[in-house]
Amino acid sequence: MSVDPQRTKGVDSARRALQILLQFSERTPELTVDNLLEDHDISVPSAYRYISLLRELDLIEEREKGRFVLSPQVFRLARAAEASVDYRTMAQPILDRLMQSTGETALYVRRVNDSAVCLAIAESAHAISISFQPGNLMPLHLGAAPKLLLSELSPAKLSGYFQRLGSIFSTEAQAKLISDLDRIRAVGYAESSAEVDQGVWASAATVHVTGTAVGAISVVAPAYRLSAEHRTEIAEAVQASAKELEDAIAYQS
Repeated sequence: MSVDPQRTKGVDSARRALQILLQFSERTPELTVDNLLEDHDISVPSAYRYISLLRELDLIEEREKGRFVLSPQVFRLARAAEASVDYRTMAQPILDRLMQSTGETALYVRRVNDSAVCLAIAESAHAISISFQPGNLMPLHLGAAPKLLLSELSPAKLSGYFQRLGSIFSTEAQAKLISDLDRIRAVGYAESSAEVDQGVWASAATVHVTGTAVGAISVVAPAYRLSAEHRTEIAEAVQASAKELEDAIAYQS
């Protein structure tokens, strides 16, 4: 499970308005007041106040009586988000080649606050069910790519991460993880087995830009079909792909 961020005090109304805005998706392109009443513990007048605020900010508009959709203003926000996403466009062809060469699913993962998120994926023809899908927030302390990203945190930030996790780690388990992170940080590479999804093995390598980690390239595959030799080949391909993305970013800069 991902770490719940601390709730900011004194902004309940703003939080509710943003929660309503975030309800829109490809599967839910429009909302009604009844939808808001079903999903939020608010009164009818409150629902209309939130709708009025979002309309005032030109974030939603009324397509027909009582049915609300996102406004074109959101395209500007989407373009800004696209521009800020860490090198997803540059990573995709590299992932495609990595998937073709290994025959397994390849991912580009980055850290978002206390979570890891998959930004790009090249899925193999082999059927595999994995939790890392684009947009899914995953914990930083489980899996090869997340651990790489966690290892890049400063000691103070790492301590804060553990504090926010609460008591899910024993003292011994936390000490072991910190030791693992020290080793991972030193080599810039990690492997994991069944840490995120049962029966799934993963290999990952960090992508650095001017000394800062901007993400990780990873390959995930069912452990049962991988020999030791195949795992070594995948690990080498993953590290080469991470270096390829680093070089592409440096060239663009």
